[in-house]
This record gives sequence, C-alpha cells and structure tokens, in this order.
Amino acid sequence: MSVNISIYNNVNVATRSVNISFDGQIVSPSNATSYTTTTEYYFRFRPSAYDTDNKALPIRISRKLSDLALDGTSPKQSATNTGNAYSNIKEMIIDYTYDYIYGHTANQYSSGCKLQKPMQI
Repeated sequence: MSVNISIYNNVNVATRSVNISFDGQIVSPSNATSYTTTTEYYFRFRPSAYDTDNKALPIRISRKLSDLALDGTSPKQSATNTGNAYSNIKEMIIDYTYDYIYGHTANQYSSGCKLQKPMQI
C-alpha cells in the first residue's frame, strides 16, 4: 500500500512528489522453539525532488508514531513545534511532507538533526 503526495508550484509550473509506502516485514527464525516470529511495520518516505542545492532529498523510515521527522527522536514535530508523538498516521505524513517542503535548520528544536535545505520545486 502506498500514498503519493504531489506538491505543485504554480509559479514555476512544476510538480514534485513524496511517495509514502507502508511495508511489513516478517522475521521468522530458523529455530522456532528458541525465538518467536516477529512482524515489523514501517513507513518509507521517498521524495522525487532535490533540495535548493540540487542534492537528492533523503529517504526516511518511520517505524512508529513517535519517530518524528527531524531525526526520529526529536523533542518537537517539525511543522507544529509540538513536543508529542504523532496521534495518527495522517499527522505523521503531513509533518514529514512539511519537513521535506520547507527543510529545517541544523539542530532544530534541540533535536541534534543536520541541516536540510527546502525542496526545490
């Protein structure tokens, strides 16, 4: 399952996108008596755009709603400066997309993250 978000710039008449795919990985050990089978779910954010320095924007992985956009463990959400985990998947997708579009400063909200330039549209 995946969602594709299109970002349109009417000044430059250009469109960029961020594809969010939902994946499930099942880990089954060879010795089932010693280990339990686990299932991991995650979201992969894959932008089809470059930043303002013409560098490809990074692919990001989120495993849970507490993996915030800035560095996965930031004390704040990028778009809202809210210090909480996402309350739902829609909120997570909006925040990650916002962060791709507008970028962020180095160590934004004391997160320890690196500088990310905004999306070039």
